[in-house]
This record gives sequence, C-alpha cells and structure tokens, in this order.
Amino acid sequence: MAKIVRTIFENPNSPLPKDFIAQVPTLFDKGGTLLHNARNQIRVFDVQGQAVNIKKYCIAPIVNRLLYSWNWRSPKAVSTYRNALKILEKGFSTPRPYGYILERKGGILGFSYFISEQIKDMQPVGYTEHPDELIKAIAQLTADMHQKGLLHIDYTPNNILFSQKDGKYVFSLVDINRFHFYNHPVPLGAALTNLMKPFHDDRQLTKFVKFYAGFRGLDPNLYKKVLRRRHLRNAYDDFKKKLKKLPCASWFINQPLGK
Repeated sequence: MAKIVRTIFENPNSPLPKDFIAQVPTLFDKGGTLLHNARNQIRVFDVQGQAVNIKKYCIAPIVNRLLYSWNWRSPKAVSTYRNALKILEKGFSTPRPYGYILERKGGILGFSYFISEQIKDMQPVGYTEHPDELIKAIAQLTADMHQKGLLHIDYTPNNILFSQKDGKYVFSLVDINRFHFYNHPVPLGAALTNLMKPFHDDRQLTKFVKFYAGFRGLDPNLYKKVLRRRHLRNAYDDFKKKLKKLPCASWFINQPLGK
C-alpha cells in the first residue's frame, strides 16, 4: 500500500506554535469544535488562547484529483491560502492564513487542510430578510471590490460575514478558493454573474443591484439583466440536480465528508 506523503507549508508570520500545523492531520478528527459538516469539514481549535480555524477538504472526484495532482489546477487549500494573502494586500478582509497541508498517496492528491484565524463576533449574511442599510453596505463593498479588480466566484450569502462596529457595517470574505484578480475593474459580464449571488430572493437582489449601479455610475435598470441571469441559473441548477442522480455522477461530484 502506498504511503501518505504530506506537503506542509506554514506562513512565516504565523503566530501558532512551531509544531502545530504539522500535527493537524492527526489532531483534526480527535478534537476541536465542529463548525461545519457537509462536503468539507471545519473545526475550530483553541491553540494557546487563539481560535484557529481548520478546513479539511474532501477527496475530490477522480477527474479533479488528477488535475490537482498533475499541477494543472491548484489544490483548494493552496489557492485559498494564496488568495487570502492577495485579498488582504488589496485592503479587504478575510481570515489571516496560517498555512496548508496536502496529502498524497501514490502521487495522487487526497485530503488537504487550510489553517487560518477564526473570525470572532461576525455572522454570515445568510438567507434571511435584511434592512436596507445592510443591503446598501454590501452593495458598496461589492462595488469597491469590482472597481479594484476583485471577483469572489462563490459570492453567496454564507460567504460574506458581517458585524456592526461604531454604527458601521464591516465585512470579511470566506470560502475564497475560487477568486479572480484583474489588473483593471471587473468586466461587466463577469460582474453581472457575480451580482446575482449575494441575496436569495428577487426583492432584496433588486435593491442590492440598484444600490450597486448607483455606486458605480451604471444603468439603473441593470437589475433586470441580473434577474434574468439569476432565473436562468436557477433552471440550470435544477437540471444539475437531475444529472447527479445518474450512475456515473460519482466520477465528477465531490463525496461529502459529513455523510
């Protein structure tokens, strides 16, 4: 049987004890507080008084595993780490990255881990009703990111954390392994697709896009295009659910860790 070979990378500015990250694969299933248990798992550990977030990525379907293993695509733990550094450099908030671990057996990628700080006193936007002030603040955040060339591909309600400080909303971005950085403002086509994601219902989404258009000096009727894309996407998602029931689907679909 092939031996597991681990690639361990630690941020030189990490505040964690020197040997902690190397022990993560052994510690993960034995301790910490389970925060998320679905396709991937997230546990929070107390490390000398510091809250540390560890995300364990599930073993990808065989096609993606080969792409990751042959370096045709960066493993999620690696891309998340690199994207976090770029996001912070651009002046936006995301949990500080401490390091990552890749496990390979026979040269093929298996589990991987991303280690970062645990953001405290913030909550996800989520799938609920929100006051116009929060919708407007998220629109401002989105406009600022797009203007500076940042595109969060998985820009969904649970991947935008927020809190209020001194009467103002502050935000932090999570689940950032899929992120694009432009050397110019985000093109309108990509922005339209991105805009349909932060709110789950048409009413709040319409308000959000109207605020966004105002901040960027765009057509106030932009929301109509976004809604059309959103409705097409919903139909596509329904079609994908049917595809997942096909016998060969396991070749292309991640197997959840929590099931």
